[in-house]
Amino acid sequence: MLDYCIYRDCFSSADMRSIWSEHTVISAWLRVEQVLAEHQAMAGLIPAEAARAINALSICDLKKTELQTEMMLVGRPIVGLVKQLRALVPEHAVHVHFQATTQDVMDTATALQMKLGLELVENALNRIVTAIDHLASSHPDTIMMGRTNGQHAVPIQLSTKLAVWRSELERRSRALNEAAARGLNVQIGGPVGDLRGYKNGEGQQIKLGIAASLGLNVVDPHWQNARDGMADIITALGTLCGTLCKIAHNVNQLSSSDINEFLEVYESGKGASSAMAHKRNQRASEFGEAVARLGRQRAEQIGELTLHEHERSGGVWIGEWVVVPETFLLTSGALKWSERMLKNLVFNTDAMNKSLAADFMNKPQAHH
Repeated sequence: MLDYCIYRDCFSSADMRSIWSEHTVISAWLRVEQVLAEHQAMAGLIPAEAARAINALSICDLKKTELQTEMMLVGRPIVGLVKQLRALVPEHAVHVHFQATTQDVMDTATALQMKLGLELVENALNRIVTAIDHLASSHPDTIMMGRTNGQHAVPIQLSTKLAVWRSELERRSRALNEAAARGLNVQIGGPVGDLRGYKNGEGQQIKLGIAASLGLNVVDPHWQNARDGMADIITALGTLCGTLCKIAHNVNQLSSSDINEFLEVYESGKGASSAMAHKRNQRASEFGEAVARLGRQRAEQIGELTLHEHERSGGVWIGEWVVVPETFLLTSGALKWSERMLKNLVFNTDAMNKSLAADFMNKPQAHH
């Protein structure tokens, strides 16, 4: 359903879909194979002509139907990819995917995609914080009723409520940066991750070189069965979605007819009802809450997928192929709706004053 033309823009951004599209995934696999060949050629492990031939290939040279057929037969996509690459450069076939394993290619490609995805998330967070700053600067002295446990508490400054949101989002941004430092890692190690196909430290140098070329980090000896770094990133996205969900839910509540203190800027047809023409439903906060809930819930599954047995466990690794991209996609949707909500948010100070006055009138008065 996330790919339905009618729904997809409700649940993710076009830019994030591009990063996790089939085209980009396959392109990332090919890029890893090419960079691997480059560094192996520099180390004298394969001929330079082989690296040049491999790097001359593009995704347009591949047949997706054959990739699909091989995937269903083998249960892994890289076997079919390597088969096609070797057929495309027959004189250098033995040097394609040299000393590598499927997980080297797929994990490194996923790290590349996560890196791009986190850049989009960071940019969106910056825009949201800017929108909050604008709202706060426009209402430095506005007072509204504070609410605890669903009841009127005491008056608060609107700017304080906004500052809490801003502060929390800034912490989420820092948490994502810290998670990225731990989780955006190259995976080059061969069958069981220990670089056993290399001699005299050549494997480690190639691993470091590939990491530098791709802008990724290195963990030793490997992370084939140690998924904590990836889990850090996905968990951080899930916590961000929790924050976005809370903010959107609060805005939605304060936009209700009974409170009416927050409002999304109206335009003709926006939030229309098929049965009640008078309604102007607050869609940005509604979708922001819903998509953020989905993102948080999807992210929670990553903990289950860290439970690898021995040196590799396909039964949990395969689950990442769905959980990781969908968490990124849903996070992008939650960010998109949150940005739209905050950029189109206005405050009804008359309603705020009415709530303050009603609370004063309802309080017991001291008698002298």
